[in-house]
Amino acid sequence: MIKKKLLLIALLLWQVNAWAQITVSGTVKENGSGETLPFANIIIKSINKGTSTNVDGFFSLPDVPSDTSTLVISYVGYMPKELKLNSELIKGRLEILLEPISTSLEEVVISANSNKFLNSSKRISQATISTKQLSLLPSIGEVDIFRSLQLLPGVSGTNENSSGLFVRGGTPDQNLVLLDGMTVYKVDHFFGFFSAFNANAIKDVQLYKGGFPAKYGGRTSSVVDLTGKTGSFEEIKGGAGINLLSANAYLEIPLFNKASFLIAGRRSYTDIIKSGVFNSITDNLLQDDDNATLNRNLQNTEINEVEPDFFFFDWNSKLSYRPSEKDLISISLYNGKDFLDESRDFNRSIERRNIPNRLIIGDITDKTDWGNRGISGKWSRQWSPKFYSNFLVAGSEYFSQYDRNAFLEASIPSEDSILFSGNFSSFEDNNVQDISIRLDNEWQLSSKHKLEFGALFTRSNINYSNIRNDTITILERKQEADYSSFYLSSTRNPTDRLTLSTGMRISYYQPTDQFLYSPRFSFSYDITNKIKIKGAYGKYYQFVNRIINENVSEGSRDFWLLADGELVDVSSSKHYILGASYENSGWLFDIEGYYKDLSGLSEFSLRFRRAQDFNPDELFFIGDGVAKGIEFLLQKKQGQYTGWISYTLGSVRHNFEVFNDGQDFPALHDQLHEFKMVHSYAINDRWNFSSTFVYGSGKPFSEPDGLYSLTLLDGRELDYIGIGSKNGSRLPAYHRLDFSIHHKFPIGKAKADIGLSIFNFYNRKNTWYIEYDFTQDPVLITEINYLGFTPNLSFNIDF
Repeated sequence: MIKKKLLLIALLLWQVNAWAQITVSGTVKENGSGETLPFANIIIKSINKGTSTNVDGFFSLPDVPSDTSTLVISYVGYMPKELKLNSELIKGRLEILLEPISTSLEEVVISANSNKFLNSSKRISQATISTKQLSLLPSIGEVDIFRSLQLLPGVSGTNENSSGLFVRGGTPDQNLVLLDGMTVYKVDHFFGFFSAFNANAIKDVQLYKGGFPAKYGGRTSSVVDLTGKTGSFEEIKGGAGINLLSANAYLEIPLFNKASFLIAGRRSYTDIIKSGVFNSITDNLLQDDDNATLNRNLQNTEINEVEPDFFFFDWNSKLSYRPSEKDLISISLYNGKDFLDESRDFNRSIERRNIPNRLIIGDITDKTDWGNRGISGKWSRQWSPKFYSNFLVAGSEYFSQYDRNAFLEASIPSEDSILFSGNFSSFEDNNVQDISIRLDNEWQLSSKHKLEFGALFTRSNINYSNIRNDTITILERKQEADYSSFYLSSTRNPTDRLTLSTGMRISYYQPTDQFLYSPRFSFSYDITNKIKIKGAYGKYYQFVNRIINENVSEGSRDFWLLADGELVDVSSSKHYILGASYENSGWLFDIEGYYKDLSGLSEFSLRFRRAQDFNPDELFFIGDGVAKGIEFLLQKKQGQYTGWISYTLGSVRHNFEVFNDGQDFPALHDQLHEFKMVHSYAINDRWNFSSTFVYGSGKPFSEPDGLYSLTLLDGRELDYIGIGSKNGSRLPAYHRLDFSIHHKFPIGKAKADIGLSIFNFYNRKNTWYIEYDFTQDPVLITEINYLGFTPNLSFNIDF
C-alpha cells in the first residue's frame, strides 16, 4: 500500500513538472529597425541551457522550466539582454529587441556577456564577427570582412595581395562562400587588397574553419556563410562614406509595414582621381617586368610610364516581404566588377658605343576585368514553433577576361632599316555559371533533440580559353555538370553536459558517375560551467577547382575548371579536430588541434610544356597532401579594452609524383608560425583606438639555380633556367603593425565618424616575391616588396 502511494505521488509530481514546462518561441531583432538577428543565443539563466535563432532570427525553446524563468539573449556586437517571463508574455510569440554595443564607457563596462567583435565559442571551429564593429579596425581603404577574418587563428593573415582565406592549410578556392545562398567564386577587389563584400549590406558572418556540419558541402576546407541585411521595417535609414580610394552609400526603406528594401553600393574613383594611396598600391602591384629589365641594361632610354586606368564597383539590393508572422519572402541581388587597363605606347632610344643608335617603338593593349553576379530568391516559413523550412533558388556567375595585344618594332633610323617587327597576343577567358535549388528543414523534437535535413541540386557550366598569338591554344574547355545531394543531421543532449552532433551527406556527381558519402560528427562536453572539451570529424568533397597561374604580376589570372576525372579529379579531405576552452564573463582561452588528409589535389604549369603541339594533359598534375597544426586564442570580450591574441603552429605538405623526385614538399602557403594581436581601446563614446599586429614565418618558393645553354643539332644554342627543388627555399619572415583612430560625433540627428588608418606603421619591407635577372653576371637578385607605410583617411555618416 505504501509503495502504491509513493508511486502515485511520484507520478503526480512528474505530471506537475511536465505541465509546468512550456515552449517559448519568438524572434530577436535590432531595436529601431526591426532587422532580425540570425544565430543569436537564447539561454535559460537558471539551467544555463538554451538555443539559437535560425537564419531569419526565429527561435523555439521547448521545456522551459516555468513561465517565470529568465532568458538571457546575446548576439555579437550587441548589448545582451535579460528577459523575465510571465504568463502574459508567453501567450504569444516573443519579440526581443537588442541594442548595438555603443563605444560608451558606461555601457561597455556593464555588458558582462557581450562580445564586441568576435564570438568564437559557440561550437568547434566556428566564429562569428560583428560587421557593425569592423569599421573600428585598421584597413587600407574599405571596411573589410575577409581581412578581419584573416586576423583569426588558423586563417593566414600575411597575404597582402589576396583577401581570400587560407584556412588550416586550405586555399581560397577550397572555401565555400555563400551570400544569401549565392555561391561567390572570387572574393577579391582591388587586386586582392580588400574583399568584394560591402559591410553595409551584410548583417551576419559565420566562419566554419573545419568540421562543418552536413548542411554544407562541395568544398574541402571551410565555409563562410554571409547573411545580407533585410533592411529596416520601421523607419528610413541610410548612410554614406568616402576614403582616399572609394565612396559608398546605402539606403533602407520600409514599405507598408510588411516589406523593406535595401540598396548598398561602392565605387572607387581611382579612374578619375589617383590618390597617393592608389599610386602606392599600383606602383607596388603593377610592375612591368620587361620595363624593369630594360631599365637595368639600357642607357639614355626614354620610357613612357604606365598610368593604369582602374576602377571597381559593387552593389547589393534586397527586397524582403513578410506576408504573415510565419513567412518571409526575399529576393537578393549582387553585382561586382573590377576593371584594369594598362594599355600604353612607348618609344625607346638605345645608345651604345660602336653601334648605331637603335629605336624601339611599341603599342600595347592590356586589359583585364573580373567580377561576380548573383541572384537568389528565398521563402522561409515557420510551420510551427518546432518546425521551420527554407526554400531557395539561386544563380551566380563569375567572369574573368584578360586580353593583351602588343606590336613591337626595332629599327636603326640612320640606316633606315628594320631589325624586327611583330605582333604578340595573349587572351584568357573564364566564365563560371551555376543555378541551385535548395530546401533546408529544422525540426526541434525536444529541448534535447534537433533534426536538420534537406536537399540540393546544382547545375554548373564552365568555359575556359587560353590562346597565345591567335594560333596557339594552350587550353580550351567547355564543361557542364550536375551535382545533387541530400543531408540529415541530428543534434542531441544525452546529458546536461554533453552535446552530440551526427550527420551524413550523400552526393551524386554526374560527370564521374559517383555516389559520395560524407559522414560528419562533433561533440562538446562541459567539464564545468567554464571548461569544455570538443572535437569533430568529417569527410568532404569538392567538384570545382580554381587553377592558379604562376605569373604573379598580371592581375586576376586564375581560372576555374570542373572535376572531370581526367585533367582534374574530384578532390576530398578528412578533418580530425580536438580542442578545449575556458570561458568566463570577460575572457576566453581556446585551443584546437587539427589534422587534414587531402587527396585529388591539382596543379597546372606551363613549365613542362615540350612543344607548340603539346597535349593539355601534360599541364595538369594530380597529388595529395597533409595539413596539420594547433591554434591558440586568448580573447578579452568586454570592457573598455577588448581584443585578442592568437598563435598558430601549422604545416601543409603536398606530394606530386612528378615534382621533387616524388618526395613531399611544402605547399606555397605553408607557414610554420603565425602570431597575431588585435587591440581596441574606447576612451568614451567618441574616441576609439585600434591596432593589429601580424607576424608570419617565411613562405616557400622554388628558387632558380642557374642559366644553362644547350646546343641543338642545327648548331643553335637554347638558353633555359634551371629550377631547384620544388618550394625548397623560403622568403624572409613577414610582419607589420597597423593602427587606426576614430572620432565619432553627431551632426544633427545623424552620426558621423572620421578615421585615420595607417597600414604598415613602421614601414616594414615585406617580400612579395624574388626576381632573378640572369642576363647579369653575377646574377642580379631583386626582392619585390609589398606595401610600405600607407595612411588613409575616411569619413562616414549614418542617419
